[in-house]
Amino acid sequence: MLGYALRRLVSVSVTFFVVSIIIFLMMHSIPGGPFDAGEMPLTQEVRQRMMAQYGLDQPLYVQYLNYMWGAIRLDFGVPFQSPGETVAGLIGRAWIPSLVLGGLGVLVGTPLGMLLGMAAALRRNTWIDYLASAVATLGLTVPVFVTSMLLILLFSVWLNWLPSSGWGEPKRWILPIIAYATIPLATYARYTRAAMLDTLSKPFVTVLRAKGLSERRIVFQHVLRNSAIPLVTVFFPMFLGTATGSIFVEAIFRVPGLGSFFVSSIETRDYPLEMALMLILAILFALAYLLSDILYAWLNPRIRFGGGSE
Repeated sequence: MLGYALRRLVSVSVTFFVVSIIIFLMMHSIPGGPFDAGEMPLTQEVRQRMMAQYGLDQPLYVQYLNYMWGAIRLDFGVPFQSPGETVAGLIGRAWIPSLVLGGLGVLVGTPLGMLLGMAAALRRNTWIDYLASAVATLGLTVPVFVTSMLLILLFSVWLNWLPSSGWGEPKRWILPIIAYATIPLATYARYTRAAMLDTLSKPFVTVLRAKGLSERRIVFQHVLRNSAIPLVTVFFPMFLGTATGSIFVEAIFRVPGLGSFFVSSIETRDYPLEMALMLILAILFALAYLLSDILYAWLNPRIRFGGGSE
């Protein structure tokens, strides 16, 4: 296990630098720049001085090496759109709303989705199963911005129970959390149902029933544990994808989160911020999949990595 973890960490490091090169080249291949006349009217002299101040007049490989040397030391530079603070400070400030709302959305949607999937598997081909399948299908096919607008229309316009937007008071969090929760709820309902149906058809379940174990003990102590392995794969990437902010949810509910900066950094050619956001996402997702693989062995010790005997 330790050897596998070390090999994966090396792989994560290589992936980090490969992704950084690809992002850097793509970022600079987009026409225009942060101080072009079309976006920020400046004289040629002022523009050249700004380019020199931020090191943008140097060759690309020098810019890349300088940036990565700072990134390794967690110094991502200064954002062009907010020169009064650092990139790290801006991300830290904007990540709080995204992390709170997105994280709570996953933590609410995941157990509800698992319960719905379990009920569907245990009551297969009944109205419960059909309802769970319908909820899962709608949750995965209806775009999140449509769900968000329907929530506002129902709870804010028609019923007038909740505020439609903003950030601050906990009651303003409810609708964004529900919007964020729809995808993990639908995903886990679908995955849990499929995994439990597959496990329930295994011969060991028949043996446990023949030994006289109660159905509740079979389901919660044996079936659910074996069905949890594919569910682990989904959780950490989903949590990170949601907790890093949704462009649509944050725009509709006017949440000052991280999602809006993904768009603004590209529109304004904010190279330091854009690079930092992509690198942080890449490393977090790589570590999330690593953690998922390590949890596999804890859930099922028979799983072997790389053909070894750990």
